[in-house]
Amino acid sequence: MTPLTVARRYAQALYQEAEREGKTTQVDEDVALLLETFEGSRQLVSLFESPIVSRERKEAVIRKLFEARVQPLTFRFLLLLLEKNREDAFPAAVRAYRALRDEHLNIAEATVRAALPLSKDEEAKLVRSLEQMTGKRIRIRIEQDESLIGGAVIRVGDTVYDGSVRHQLETLRERMERTVMVPS
Repeated sequence: MTPLTVARRYAQALYQEAEREGKTTQVDEDVALLLETFEGSRQLVSLFESPIVSRERKEAVIRKLFEARVQPLTFRFLLLLLEKNREDAFPAAVRAYRALRDEHLNIAEATVRAALPLSKDEEAKLVRSLEQMTGKRIRIRIEQDESLIGGAVIRVGDTVYDGSVRHQLETLRERMERTVMVPS
C-alpha cells in the first residue's frame, strides 16, 4: 500500500469519527494547527520519520505538543498512527483530512504569489473573483515573491493563472524572437 493510500485511509477514519461524534468543526481546527505545526518544523517531521527515535520518545513529544491543544479524538488519532508505526504519515494524513473536508464543504485552496503585499480590500476582491471563477469557496494563502516584478501568480488546484509582469515580459520576448522583421 502506498504512503498516500495509507494517509487517505487514516484521514477517512478520522473524518468519519469526527462526523459521528459531531466534532468536525473542532477537528478541522485541530487539523489546521497540526498542518501549521508540521509545515513550520522540518525538524519535527524528521523526528517522526526517523527509525532511530524510539516510540516512547515520539509519544512524549506528541503528548507535550498536542495533548492539551487538540480534541481527544484528534489526539487519539495521532497516538493510533504512532501505535501502528505510521507516524511518518502524520503530515500526509493531516493534508488528506483537509482535502476530504474541503471536498465536502466545496472549498478550494488558492495560493497567491504576489510581487507586493495585498491590502485587505485587494485580497477580498481576489477571493470574490476566484469564487466566481471556480464556483467554490476559496481559502487563500498569500506569499510575497519580489522576483515577479509586479502582478501575481495564482494557483487553484491544478490551474495556474500567471498575471505577473515577469511572465508578460517573457511572453513579449518570445513573440519578438519568433517574429521575423522584414526591412522596409
